Amino acid sequence: MNPDEIYAKTEEGLRELKERTHNLPIALRSLLIMIDGNRTVAEVLERARAVRADAAALATLERVGLIAKRFSAPSSTEGEGEAEAVPRSEDEVQRFIAAQQQISDAINNHLGFRGYLMMMRLQRAANLRDLRDFLPDFAQALVKRIGAANAGQVVSAIERLISAGA
Repeated sequence: MNPDEIYAKTEEGLRELKERTHNLPIALRSLLIMIDGNRTVAEVLERARAVRADAAALATLERVGLIAKRFSAPSSTEGEGEAEAVPRSEDEVQRFIAAQQQISDAINNHLGFRGYLMMMRLQRAANLRDLRDFLPDFAQALVKRIGAANAGQVVSAIERLISAGA
């Protein structure tokens, strides 16, 4: 595992935190909790030293399907199927993370439990284009809950953040 990669919980990983079906040892469960889709492997492993988890434990979570790579580390050798992939700038990554966090906060604050499926869709977003495609459905759900004027303010702020570098 590259220290610059970023991992996020899969749907199976989220389910494991709620249902405990895999009976993970405490170190692996603690490590799974630490994976947030924002921290790099190096940052997670730094924190994981407290529970005596290492890169092998992280690899175990990936192998079992509880976490998946969200952002790959920059690489000079691209795989055959990745030849069309465009490297992300630091600005784009930061805007993606900030926009995703704003959407997540809005879902939690305004939609609550009704926003569970939206949250699942949001976690599958991999880039700014995915967030831009997600925004109309999010806006529609927000309008139903808090009205057009309030939803417009929230969505406009997110749109500006997504489109800032475009």
